[in-house]
Amino acid sequence: MKKLLTSRRGLVRAAIVFYILQILFQHKIALLMLMAFGAVFCVAWAVARGELRFSFHILYYPLFLYGLVSSISALAAATHIHQGAEGALWFKMLIFPAAIILYREIPELKEQILYPYALLAGGSSIWALLQFATLDSRTLEHRISGPSSHVMTFSGLLLPLSLMFLVLWWRQRKPLWLAVTLLSTTTLLLTFTRSVWLGWGAAVFALLMLTRTQIRYYALPVLLLFITFLPLSLFGRLISVFDMKQSSNFDRIRMLQAGVEMIRDHPVLGVGPANVKESYAIYRKQDAPRPRPPHLHNNIVQLWAERGILGLAAYITLLALFLRQCAQAWRTQRMWAEIGVAVTVSLTVAGLFEFNFGDTEVFYLMLNLMALVAAWTDSNERVPDLVPAVASGGQAISPVHV
Repeated sequence: MKKLLTSRRGLVRAAIVFYILQILFQHKIALLMLMAFGAVFCVAWAVARGELRFSFHILYYPLFLYGLVSSISALAAATHIHQGAEGALWFKMLIFPAAIILYREIPELKEQILYPYALLAGGSSIWALLQFATLDSRTLEHRISGPSSHVMTFSGLLLPLSLMFLVLWWRQRKPLWLAVTLLSTTTLLLTFTRSVWLGWGAAVFALLMLTRTQIRYYALPVLLLFITFLPLSLFGRLISVFDMKQSSNFDRIRMLQAGVEMIRDHPVLGVGPANVKESYAIYRKQDAPRPRPPHLHNNIVQLWAERGILGLAAYITLLALFLRQCAQAWRTQRMWAEIGVAVTVSLTVAGLFEFNFGDTEVFYLMLNLMALVAAWTDSNERVPDLVPAVASGGQAISPVHV
């Protein structure tokens, strides 16, 4: 990392430092946004001065559409609660092109950035495990949150990171990756957050099915054995997923019903960003446990209800185009294609029970990881090694690109 910084000019060096810091401060929203601003500003200035080159990526399209639709929805809403904050959304999304430019212009950064991610995942996991061991953080009312302000944000950040290091260890067998995987996965389990459990399980299942490894035949027996020997508190929390009479589960059903009613009345532009909380009182069923939830605990329903059909379309298109790039790189960059699938599946499935796309910290991490995977799987960046011909004296051939 030191060599990476000392070999760069002032602006580019500053952009790298700010970008690394915004990863390390992922749990602290104020520091995260401050460091992200520094990274975006330095990258933009370096591009303007010709020290870096602007890079286009197809994911710019759905991100631009999401920002545009969000701004229009905020302007058209009856109550302009979030109108000014939608300007900040445009800034948040700029971290993706900034990362793409840095990774493409400085290829070695793609390797070195894994160590800040390891520090983020491992360090925050140790912090949370100390909370679990020393504080009263073993119940649903007092769950471990690590350095984050809320357990849902903390578990939402650990979810894609634990899967990324799981795939990295499986493919590279580095002890450091194994240590981070064990720490982050154990911590994720102890957060008692069912949505991330489901997201993690869905991602691992998807990878097992896609890779066609023999391990998939043992996955179900191992899972059943693991569940059987879970501590009673964890087992009860897992089984509660299927209890529709439980307050939190029943509340989510009522939120979905209210969201559907909002969509029926405002299908095109929604009720406006951040207006769902105020509008909920109008559409709420009388027996709904909470009178004013901050959101509807579902990415799809929340986005459609507050930003309209085009906001939802932008979200789905973002995921679809990213998965398409992973599929195209499946043969040439298998490890990073698997990481991309794991990140997308886990956050999407977890997002069926929590509005993680609207969590600033998780949103930043998602775009950062998408940029890293996109840079590794970019066909323009892949330079195939020559494969020696089998026949003696034959000329080397280049593998076929997918």
